[in-house]
Amino acid sequence: MNTDELSPRRRQTRSTLVQAGTSVFAVRGIDGASIEEICEAGGLTRGAFYSNFSSRDDLVLAIIEMRISENLDRLDATIQRWSEQLMATAEVPEIKALMTQFIDDVFNEKKQTVAETITEQEIELYCLRVPHLHARYVELNATQLDRLAALVTTALDVAGATTKQPLGDFLTVIISVFNRIALTAAAGKKMDEHVDIDPSLIVEVLMHLIDFCPDAEV
Repeated sequence: MNTDELSPRRRQTRSTLVQAGTSVFAVRGIDGASIEEICEAGGLTRGAFYSNFSSRDDLVLAIIEMRISENLDRLDATIQRWSEQLMATAEVPEIKALMTQFIDDVFNEKKQTVAETITEQEIELYCLRVPHLHARYVELNATQLDRLAALVTTALDVAGATTKQPLGDFLTVIISVFNRIALTAAAGKKMDEHVDIDPSLIVEVLMHLIDFCPDAEV
């Protein structure tokens, strides 16, 4: 669904249901969550739910789409802000310190909650078990990776750097490391708490995977 064509009130209702679904899925799992529980968590009626989503699986897809869009929009804004800052300064920053500041800025643009972290993993596993959802999940994931690749390419160009391996492989490694760190950081916390992610491990991985002097002679 193209949410740009919806009224502000209906967009808010969909957003509320997405947030409610995220919180319920994190606790109950998708298979264990009922429409009634999701509506109760969002303070809405079944009528409001079915006016926006045809089923629980439709809500799952909406959560994926909204998360992808919001995360990539924030990353885009962060890269643009950093690009402008780097082009405005004549100083050559120390690479590792620069990477740490950048990754920390990305993580802190909007810290995800424990519920969001768990639900992302729950959705991936659920889509693997449900064939008709898996095809759409793969499609959405491919769209995400295409846009993410474009954003990362922009960031690398600004830094005058390249990856040491194909960009797709690079993104797979970074996403996998991030997911593992996020799950570890979420352990033992309440569902509504924010996940504090230490950027140091991702920075170490990036330092090994990125060539910051691609034109330098060996």
